[in-house]
Amino acid sequence: MRKPSRPHPNTRKPPRQPRSYTPLSDALSQPLTFTDTELAEGIQQHSLAGLLAAAISRKRRCDGEPLSNLLCALLVWPLLKVKSLHCFCAELCQILAGQVSVLYDFLGREDINWRGLASELARRVYQANDLGPRSQRALVVDDTSQARAGRKVEGTSCYFDHTEGRMRKGHQVLHLGLAGEKGFLPLEAQIVMGEKCRVDKPTDKPFKDQRGSAARDMRRASEQTKHSLFRNMLQRALRAGFGAAFVLADAWFGCKENIACCLENKLTAIFQMKRGLLAYRYRQRTYTLYQLRATHFAMSRVTRTSNSSVACASLDASSKVSTLLVWVKLVLGATSNSPLVIS
Repeated sequence: MRKPSRPHPNTRKPPRQPRSYTPLSDALSQPLTFTDTELAEGIQQHSLAGLLAAAISRKRRCDGEPLSNLLCALLVWPLLKVKSLHCFCAELCQILAGQVSVLYDFLGREDINWRGLASELARRVYQANDLGPRSQRALVVDDTSQARAGRKVEGTSCYFDHTEGRMRKGHQVLHLGLAGEKGFLPLEAQIVMGEKCRVDKPTDKPFKDQRGSAARDMRRASEQTKHSLFRNMLQRALRAGFGAAFVLADAWFGCKENIACCLENKLTAIFQMKRGLLAYRYRQRTYTLYQLRATHFAMSRVTRTSNSSVACASLDASSKVSTLLVWVKLVLGATSNSPLVIS
């Protein structure tokens, strides 16, 4: 019996498809692909109308606008890139019988658990699609901001905009997503309020129900810091079954409490560290980041090693007080940028 021939060792593999960073736009730009059809199929496939009905704690009027129409309007609105709801309803008033007033009333409801709706939808999408192996998935956290000109806009506060290099007033939202080899999936979002110029709910116009989702989110945003909100979001995502091997964040989240939380959940944290007064303990001595950088690169020049090196250190909040110690690896580059910490 003849043995099957083995493939030639010089046989070239087919070229790998380039990774797309705009999968949604690429999918909608395919021929014979219509946005309204894709939206209708997505609403039906993931039962979005049922999820929205479950997220509403109070019963709706029997003669109210169908939830499917409201969902279609809310999903089409960002795609049109219009400036306001009024402009949107002027262009697509045929979707809703009540036009703009229906959307304003619906978005103003306090009993809709939007965060729970987004988390449940993310869980269904995660179970129905493959984002790649767990060893190549990472939980990514970052915050976005939107400037607001009004002085009495609820949920706003002052923050420093690093893009413009000045203080701004507006909304800040903390986002948590799951990035994989085959795509990115948003998991949860939470509004954040700073200490400066905070605008809470007016006392003369309180929430109708202090136990509602809107009241709880506003209270959580004012009472908790951005770091504690991030840790709570991370733990909720892990309990919901979202698997990953890494956690990625910028320098704002580079503190020992966040790194310790990742280590407790068996995750590898890759954070950018601030160039501040945080103490690093290396070889039984305490350094600031500038001192550790100068010491380590001086040793590298003596031993004629490369300019990029890895130092094993432990983070300490103060050199005088013994607090939580977290063993990490510091990646120091040749430039003066903030280093990366890998737990």
